[in-house]
Amino acid sequence: MTIDERQVEFTPTHHALLFAWLARAVVRRAGEARGEAIVRRGVRRYGEQRGHRMALRAEAGGWPLDMNAYRAHGEWRAPEGSTAAEMVREAPDPVQHVLECPWHRTWDDQELMPYGRLYCLEIDHALARGFDPELWLGVNSIKSNGDDFCEFVYHGADLQSRIQPLEPAVMPWEYHLGHLYKTMGEVIVEELGEEGDDALREGLGEFAACYGQPAARVVEVNAEGDFDRLPEG
Repeated sequence: MTIDERQVEFTPTHHALLFAWLARAVVRRAGEARGEAIVRRGVRRYGEQRGHRMALRAEAGGWPLDMNAYRAHGEWRAPEGSTAAEMVREAPDPVQHVLECPWHRTWDDQELMPYGRLYCLEIDHALARGFDPELWLGVNSIKSNGDDFCEFVYHGADLQSRIQPLEPAVMPWEYHLGHLYKTMGEVIVEELGEEGDDALREGLGEFAACYGQPAARVVEVNAEGDFDRLPEG
């Protein structure tokens, strides 16, 4: 069903669907093995850029680039009630289980899990690597890849400090959609050339068919930014 863009409040669902549609378009053209490798390379670049911005914010605020700073400088917030997670160990090295998230729910509902899982296979390690290559984030299980939950080990984090995520670091979903489209697109075109351009048009076309052409235009406009730097303002 087409949704008028004026009624769209962008959310993690839009991010999940745009990614999966782009990934599916790549796999259709490049085949499963090569296509999945291309998509995962795109996610690595995307995650490292996001992690780098997190580090820039932390450094600007005088934080050391440790796990506490990493946890405090995340760039997104999911809508209230859309995630379910629990800390199953607080020390040493806190362990978190994520039981539900909007990405997994969206891919499951739309039968896109074979493509969506490619995001989860790379994103968290890429974020930590972009923040600081010495940071040690354990990813022991991934729900979208068939496990019962996602398990993360935050090596070196201190939950005693009860650090709260910093709201100034949070970026709107339009920004994240633009970043995803631009960076995935760069890698896809590097790998597939004109076929990569076709894949991008197909993926964004799916987005437009669902949410309206003006909403797709929001993605394109936001993709014009420099995502290796902190946004101005």
